[in-house]
Amino acid sequence: MSIYEHIAQRLRTLGVEAEVRQDRCLYTTVEGITTKFRGDEEWETSFIQYRRARSSNFDSKDWGHALNNSIEIPLARLDPDIYREPEETTFEDSKGNTVVISRASLPYSLAHFDSDDYARYFLALVKIRVTRPTTSSSGRPIAILFRKPLTATYSVRGRRTPTNLKEIAIAQIKSCLFKLAVERHTCYEIASPKESKALFELDSPAESDWIMPRVSYEENLVNYYKVARSSPFSSQSFLAYYHVLEYYFLRVAEDNLHHQLKTVLNGASFQTSTDGLDRVISLIRKQASQDDETEMLRKVLQRFSAEDAFIAHVNKLEALHGEKIYTRKRAIFGEQLEISAKEGHALSNAAKFLKHVRNAIVHSSDKYKRDECHIPLTATERIIEEFIPIIKYFAEQVIFGTAIPHLN
Repeated sequence: MSIYEHIAQRLRTLGVEAEVRQDRCLYTTVEGITTKFRGDEEWETSFIQYRRARSSNFDSKDWGHALNNSIEIPLARLDPDIYREPEETTFEDSKGNTVVISRASLPYSLAHFDSDDYARYFLALVKIRVTRPTTSSSGRPIAILFRKPLTATYSVRGRRTPTNLKEIAIAQIKSCLFKLAVERHTCYEIASPKESKALFELDSPAESDWIMPRVSYEENLVNYYKVARSSPFSSQSFLAYYHVLEYYFLRVAEDNLHHQLKTVLNGASFQTSTDGLDRVISLIRKQASQDDETEMLRKVLQRFSAEDAFIAHVNKLEALHGEKIYTRKRAIFGEQLEISAKEGHALSNAAKFLKHVRNAIVHSSDKYKRDECHIPLTATERIIEEFIPIIKYFAEQVIFGTAIPHLN
């Protein structure tokens, strides 16, 4: 079987019309659009080698590909230099074992094509590519059907393959990635699939009416918001959104105190006697004792958010997600938490929730247990990602609520 016949057979399992015609070229039809793919000798040769491999296994759980005595794992770039194509980099130890960082090998792309993960990849990217119009009469390259991420490949010298090859490979690759960050200022991390039901995906761009806003927004808050929106890390996004709320902690707390003091001081019977002054001092002390950070956060949420609207937002998120991830009590960073979808409780619960997650992000001291802290670039990023829609909602309410109408 040729690579083109193999591709056609695989695509048909995804509901795509695909065939190899007499000109030995592959043809696909997607949404009524027929696309021709021209032959490629390099892919043909790699396909033969791939089929003859002594052992080959693609793991859809972590996107790793084991081929004979090597493991190839996809990487994600963390530093902002996204325009420069990374150079192929090779690390080698005294035994001749190597770690190579480069674009994915063709066998990796072929293994991913045959895996369960390819169906999702096809719907997300390939379907769009093959339905774009083209003026080329010779056909499109078959490479557009495949995934070719940046990868790190650990290879063991010789034909003997260690039983714990993946464990060794990950440890060696991580060490090389740190060395690369220190010496070349280039930062990569091992990539892994995201859950298909990630809440992050529910926050898709909305249609705009393109009408200019009639108000000006607080610039500092907007800067925090943009950092939150653009950060590739859920933990950093969460903190930037939290800064929007924190920006008004003292202002809201002091404003409440001002109103209470005015009520006392402007009272018809108030006198600057010992009893009167004691009432004022007591009020100030009481306010100071109550204003821990969670209480100040609660006051900000209550100032700028309608509780019934927030409850509706939570219910909508859970309906879209198909799971009660907020209103069901569960362990979050070492503590059982939930948001009660009842007026009088929802905002207080949310304040406690958000403050607890914030503490897990900022505290890394050995005073805390492992399940009480967030470690960057680990599975806890996924936990924090679940709460981004909640804190983003409140940050937007604060920004909207503090906007100032334009003068003209």
